[in-house]
Amino acid sequence: MSELPEMSTSIGVEVTRIEDRVEEAKVTPRRQVDATRILYGKAASDTPSLIGSVFTLCAASPRIASEAAIAAAQSRPTPDALRWRWRRMLYAERVAEHLRANLLDWPGEKSDPRRLAHLPALRKALGAVRAAGEGNDNSLHAALKEAACEIGAPLEAGQNPTAWFAELWRDALQYAQIAPWLSGVDFLAIDDVESVHRALCGRNADFLARPHLPGRVVETGPFARQFPYLRRNVGLLAARLQARFQDIAQALDALASRELLAGEGDLVVAGSRRLGEGFAMVDSPRGFLFHRVEIDASGAVTTYEILAPTEWNFHPAGPFAQALAAAKLDVADPRRFLATLAALFDPCASCDIRLREAQHA
Repeated sequence: MSELPEMSTSIGVEVTRIEDRVEEAKVTPRRQVDATRILYGKAASDTPSLIGSVFTLCAASPRIASEAAIAAAQSRPTPDALRWRWRRMLYAERVAEHLRANLLDWPGEKSDPRRLAHLPALRKALGAVRAAGEGNDNSLHAALKEAACEIGAPLEAGQNPTAWFAELWRDALQYAQIAPWLSGVDFLAIDDVESVHRALCGRNADFLARPHLPGRVVETGPFARQFPYLRRNVGLLAARLQARFQDIAQALDALASRELLAGEGDLVVAGSRRLGEGFAMVDSPRGFLFHRVEIDASGAVTTYEILAPTEWNFHPAGPFAQALAAAKLDVADPRRFLATLAALFDPCASCDIRLREAQHA
């Protein structure tokens, strides 16, 4: 197993600029904290609930990934009713998590009355998600749609954001000229899932910290899901915000439907290479989340690995680093711009952003 450099639990973001040009952009992955060690020796049947208690952010996604990976390891089929329940929980979580990230994680004063005014709506959405596994489909959809409308999400084609989301839209639009669209974007796809499974079987710590595919450093998440439908004339930051809006609207449409939507992709993919080994991918709010488990003959967990979307998106040569390198810093508050760009990649860890001026030769 390869040695890794010392890393913080925060993502390091160091930008060096000369005048308004980015001279160097360095992204340091967060240190991998092996929270899964508590699972070793525990009964596999207890693992999903333990996972849910450890990972409280987007709690449904890791729990479902754990359930699917363990079922694959034990060669248990997944009933259609359970798959439909997973679908309901994942779409509900997608709506609520986008509302939470946009309200709580957007740069700016946390005590801003405009932000605080929408906290009751967010609490309503989060409460609905906690009950999503057992609740009524109609009441779940109604609660989430009401919360999304109160915060200002545009849910119909051609509709403009209102309320808090209108503030964010204006914020993102001001950066249209300094954050260009990048050519040659590359997204993690369902066809890549087996390649990730093989890489995880190699038990390589470097892959968990800096995941990549042969010749590719890829992105996952709402920008990847909604890419074909995004406006190209509003700048990169506003387009990324638009991707979240469309994710919310699409998830609400899915929750309102008792059938799969046209073109609806797989939310959960699971597989196994042998009895006692299982793997699952869940398309979480932030993107593809991977779990891999090994179970011994007694049913106890001997290995458990998690690869989160953040590691793909904040790879040192990944999409966030590329966006940093391509940006211009011709703004009054470049630190605010950097924080906004980072927030739109939605890491599940804090970013330690440092900006320094290069010395002229």
